[in-house]
Amino acid sequence: MTSLKLALSLLLLISWAAGQNTAAVTASLSTNVQPVNKGMTFQPTVFPTYENSWAGRFSCNNCNPFEGDQPCTKALPLLCISNYKVASRPFYTVAIEFTPFAITDGGYYDPWVGGVFTTTLPIRGSDISSYSIGDNLCKGYFGSNSRWAKFDDGYYMEYMNQLPRKTWSFWDWNKAKKGGWNMWGFFNLHYRGRAWVWIDNQPNGNCA
Repeated sequence: MTSLKLALSLLLLISWAAGQNTAAVTASLSTNVQPVNKGMTFQPTVFPTYENSWAGRFSCNNCNPFEGDQPCTKALPLLCISNYKVASRPFYTVAIEFTPFAITDGGYYDPWVGGVFTTTLPIRGSDISSYSIGDNLCKGYFGSNSRWAKFDDGYYMEYMNQLPRKTWSFWDWNKAKKGGWNMWGFFNLHYRGRAWVWIDNQPNGNCA
């Protein structure tokens, strides 16, 4: 009987020690695991057509400007804009039904960049530790007139789809206001996936 009690006591001691080791390992892992850093991306949602004056649109489309939407370990192209704010806005259809009552013609959500969209080769998000690094990459790929696209790079004019439409000769950059969530421009690309963009004043929305 004494031997049996001794064996049971030994088993209980071994079990307790194993539990302590497991708890220590779990605690160690929980303190070492870091949250996954993410950056924000846009993707093309409207490709150029004759009906839209050969302009196309990049959109948030389930992006997250506050916490990022793609892991910074992922390699994606940068969205760049060449000749930003050079071309006057042509006519294109805006999605009026998806805009709040305060923006009656959808201009805020369908703004114009006045330039040409391009994309780089895929680059890991964690390698873009600041806006200037991404901007220099765009300039290295496409020249000094290129810039890395930002969340609010598009501009709109109030009631820009009502007559007379604020297109071509009616467009006035001095009266235009910054929009967001989407942006229209001319395309020099065939890429259909997501691409890195930058957002100001949201430090958790970028990989930096």
